Amino acid sequence: MQIEDPCFIRFTHSIKHFELPERFTYPFYYQPHPLCVLASEQLQRHLEAQNQWQHNFGLLDDPNNIIGKMFGVLLVENPQGEIGFIAAFSGKLAEQNHIQGFVPPVFDLLAGNSFFLSAQVVINNINEELEILENRAELATLKQELGTLEAAHAQQLSELRIELVENRKIRKKKRQFLESELDKSITNKGLIILAQQSVFDKWRLKELNEHSQQSIERLKVKVNQFTDPIAKLKLQRRNLSADLQNKIFNQYQFLNKAHQPKSLLDVFADTALKTPPAGAGECAVPKLLQYAFIHQLRPLAMAEFWWGASPKSEVKKHQQFYPACTGKCQPILKHMLAGMRLDENPLIYHYGKGKNVKIVYQDQDILIVNKP
Repeated sequence: MQIEDPCFIRFTHSIKHFELPERFTYPFYYQPHPLCVLASEQLQRHLEAQNQWQHNFGLLDDPNNIIGKMFGVLLVENPQGEIGFIAAFSGKLAEQNHIQGFVPPVFDLLAGNSFFLSAQVVINNINEELEILENRAELATLKQELGTLEAAHAQQLSELRIELVENRKIRKKKRQFLESELDKSITNKGLIILAQQSVFDKWRLKELNEHSQQSIERLKVKVNQFTDPIAKLKLQRRNLSADLQNKIFNQYQFLNKAHQPKSLLDVFADTALKTPPAGAGECAVPKLLQYAFIHQLRPLAMAEFWWGASPKSEVKKHQQFYPACTGKCQPILKHMLAGMRLDENPLIYHYGKGKNVKIVYQDQDILIVNKP
């Protein structure tokens, strides 16, 4: 008995007059196939009518917590030969990874048995401990005392250096006067006194520096008794976070047509980034292709559209179609689409190849052509 696929969506309108695409969509620059447009319109009607979950897309009057979303549709053929589509959203929707009718994430961080949640508990405990240690009144007092002491030392040092510069100027004038003295015994005696004054000034500078540094270092020892445990906890948190991130990246195993898996780390190893950017693997198209390959659905075409208010960081219009992102999706889709026949990349396709352009008029300054 064939089990019904919960994510396979049948068209509500007849599609018998539509031609199926001969090749899969080039995802980074495309005109959506008419069946993908039809699927998108059907999904958009569902978004407007559904009441199973709530998400503020910014389409109503609520100005708070607006998060528009990229949605994707994948035109597919199921094992029974039926043509339909599957749908996905980028990231989370209504604070959920799983919503009925949409394909699941490639890896579910929020699953009850996920190592991510247990690791987050450990990291959150460290954060709470850090907050207590960093906000201790004794530490704040010591830091204030240290800052006051360092400022006072800097001020004293600055004032002494100004004084010593003036002393050098005075000694220079005295030396010039003594060198003009006819009685050389007076000259020599005076120069000796000036040299002694110079040595004394240097000693004063050294003494002030050493005395101040000793006072500062004694206070720093007290501060370090509080800050050293904080630094150790921060290092522990950083190492845990890095290990957790790498473990997460390894859990994202993307398939292609041949069911060859490749992790996020492997996917991005040969890129300029070397490591996956935040949110990699959570976009709609990788989710859709992953589900199709796992459930024996043959991908035929794809399209993505924006639903909601435009984000502040970029221009995205409600209901408009957009290509897959290059930063996060291109390395992933390069692997996932391996072995599939794709539409030509229109950005590199030579549309003028084999065509003649008729010249209507030409002189030294003007060229008029009948361009297709």
